[in-house]
Amino acid sequence: MRIRENIAALLIFTAFVCAATPTSPSRPLRLAIMDIELTGDLGGPELTPEHEARARMASDRLRAELGRTQLYEIADNARAQETIRRFEAIQYLHQCNGCELDIARALGAEQVLVAWVHRVSNLILALNYEIRRTPSGTVVARNSFSFRGDNDPAWMHAVDSLVEDLRERGIR
Repeated sequence: MRIRENIAALLIFTAFVCAATPTSPSRPLRLAIMDIELTGDLGGPELTPEHEARARMASDRLRAELGRTQLYEIADNARAQETIRRFEAIQYLHQCNGCELDIARALGAEQVLVAWVHRVSNLILALNYEIRRTPSGTVVARNSFSFRGDNDPAWMHAVDSLVEDLRERGIR
């Protein structure tokens, strides 16, 4: 009788451990990240080089920091650069009615993130983002982060907030 009780206890324990132990971790989703765009009051053409450099720096930081979360495998946009430039020449990618999905498909990405900073003034800005599933276009996540100051530290803080939001919510 004692042997049966021990075997039953061992089986229950084994079942509990197996249920509590995660199976092999799922691979990260492949995410295409479009460069951050700037909309709204652009402050005049004399600010264009500064804004372009800041948007590039913020986009690079977004890719690097999201890659570090290991939630995503970040797609390299280099293969689709010509297509991206062609679309950007005529419209914002976050408003292009699915062109970002075509770019993501070309990159073999399962999801695509578009982000844009809306500049109300030199003091008031908002970083917005949206992630869509590539096959369907279904929105997976979207959010907006208000921030103050059209300067490098403020933009980088907004990017860090976006990354932290996705990490905390575990959005995939």
